[in-house]
Amino acid sequence: MQKMRDAAAKRNMELTCEAVPNAGISDEIGKWDVCLVGPQLVYAVNNIKSILNIPVASIEPRVYALADGDKALDFAIELAKKS
Repeated sequence: MQKMRDAAAKRNMELTCEAVPNAGISDEIGKWDVCLVGPQLVYAVNNIKSILNIPVASIEPRVYALADGDKALDFAIELAKKS
């Protein structure tokens, strides 16, 4: 998440990133524009979408493994544009 924050700062963008457990996702309703989950939670994407009612997607495994903040941020931006 810090790499995404750093990527946003380089672009002069405001960004809030949080890590929350899957079990606590309903506590986050209304707080986010998009939700990215790690590849280990790809099975939960549809359930999370139904709870949060916002765009939700799994980060590509390679982007996640390399902690590529720029690519993750680009992915989040594209996801937000689709909403």
